[in-house]
Amino acid sequence: MRRYSEQAAFYPLEEIAQWIAYQRYGLFLLPGYQPLFYLRTEHKSISPNKSAIAAIGEACLELTIQYLYNGRLLARPVSDYPDAVCDDPADNTVYLREAKATAAQTVEDIKRVIGSELPRFIPFVLAANSLDDTQTKVLGLLVSITVLNSDQFHCAISEVRV
Repeated sequence: MRRYSEQAAFYPLEEIAQWIAYQRYGLFLLPGYQPLFYLRTEHKSISPNKSAIAAIGEACLELTIQYLYNGRLLARPVSDYPDAVCDDPADNTVYLREAKATAAQTVEDIKRVIGSELPRFIPFVLAANSLDDTQTKVLGLLVSITVLNSDQFHCAISEVRV
């Protein structure tokens, strides 16, 4: 997780495991955990550490790029959009990739996240395709990751081809 994510998250898997234990079983917080996301006075649902979720999502996306698309990292815009630019020199493809991670528990929530992000993502892919007049193909990969527990994730991939 630490190698493939731009997010500065300290032990993101352990952070999510602690949040799940607190959320599901009402376990106490260990000393040193900040009360920012955990203390509450009302019975509202609490959210996990956003940086930990984002770090897990970006790491899952990077592994997906490597194993499913044989892509290698070219650039990682920091605090910009999309998350990274990769390529596969074997088939002359450039990948624009964006990860959206959530702690939602259903597949419908994952589809909703991707559906809400597509109107922003498609113009980036179209613009990147119009910049290059060579034979380079541009493929947009929008991946939504749901953290089910600290060692189980669910990924949904949307490919945007021009």
